[in-house]
Amino acid sequence: MSLGQISKPTYYKALWHNCQSCHIHYMSEEPHIRAYLCDECWNRMPHFKVGKKEKEMKKEKKTEWSQLEWILYIWACLIVMAFTFGYMVLK
Repeated sequence: MSLGQISKPTYYKALWHNCQSCHIHYMSEEPHIRAYLCDECWNRMPHFKVGKKEKEMKKEKKTEWSQLEWILYIWACLIVMAFTFGYMVLK
């Protein structure tokens, strides 16, 4: 290169953002990764790790009906049949 041809240096594009906690200006290329917090505020915040979720035990299905359940089921069926029959007759 000659003295007349000076190459331009590559400039870093400054991305300034305002910290949501302490309201100072800081530089970051991806501020959304740290919730728009500066490094000091980010390190001051507690970070929680989520453990593995325990498997839930499946409840066994109840196969036998009690006497009260049978009576309620028959009673409900009789009421439905009475309404159906009454609707057909009174129509």
